[in-house]
Amino acid sequence: MSLPDRLGRLRRVDRLGVGAFSSVWLYRDEELRSDVAVKALADNWAQREDVRERFLEEARILRAADSDHVVRVYDVGEVDATPYFVMTYADRGTVADVLEEGPADLARVVSLMGQAGDGLAVLHAKGVVHRDIKPQNLLLASDGLGRERLMVADLGVAKALIHASGLTDVVGTPAYMAPEQALGGGVDERADVHGLAAVAYHLLTGHVSRDGSVSALTTAALPPPPSTYVPVPPEVDDAILVGLEPDREHRWPDVLSFVAALAAAAPGVQAPSVLMRPPPRRDVARAGVPAALLAALCVVVALATFGASYAVVELLQ
Repeated sequence: MSLPDRLGRLRRVDRLGVGAFSSVWLYRDEELRSDVAVKALADNWAQREDVRERFLEEARILRAADSDHVVRVYDVGEVDATPYFVMTYADRGTVADVLEEGPADLARVVSLMGQAGDGLAVLHAKGVVHRDIKPQNLLLASDGLGRERLMVADLGVAKALIHASGLTDVVGTPAYMAPEQALGGGVDERADVHGLAAVAYHLLTGHVSRDGSVSALTTAALPPPPSTYVPVPPEVDDAILVGLEPDREHRWPDVLSFVAALAAAAPGVQAPSVLMRPPPRRDVARAGVPAALLAALCVVVALATFGASYAVVELLQ
């Protein structure tokens, strides 16, 4: 549907995009002199109560997340029996736009993945698994200093983990989705670890980690190391390939572990100050993750902890 020219004090500017379930519009808040995005449910779905509830649940989840790296929802409403919600406008587009520029440098990949990991960690802490991490669902906006800020968005296929454990629907994008999603069984946050690692692989190399149909994922193998395409340290190969393990038991156990490993493997790139857990020991040996990488990860955690403690001492003096 075409939303009206005005929604309260909001003035319609342009249509940003349209999908099977919804459309997104750019509006101008003339009172606050700022731009916002308005997401509206598609006409053909607006009459279905279950779809309407799912749409509003997305808004509730995004509002509850309250993270700089999850798109924020400011308001919800309804016009002509069509529900909508008002959210952050991504003035820099999406990670898909970054991909159009060609492979990104390692420092930018580490930064973007760190921000995405922060956003996903908040969602996971609230019991939500996204299940469709892909470049188009990672929005980019300018922060107050004009820097690039990534926000996780589009939870249209997300479900509470308590429900996802028994889910049988196949949901996701084949180039990024975890193999277990193709089996239609239960998923957990490790599916998002895989999705994020697949985006990192694509950003870094300019190639998708896997290509083909959903059914082909059931026999998926690891892709070539990123260093096949671009000059990166072997530790970067290891960090990303562990995230892409077809067997989730062999992946990084959570998104923060993955982004910490990636940052620790990148020379001269500041690592995010997050605690991480290594992948299962048996997988470290099988995947060939070098002891040097594991040692570097320990140093990252130790330095982050020391730095935080030192800052507190300085503040109190």
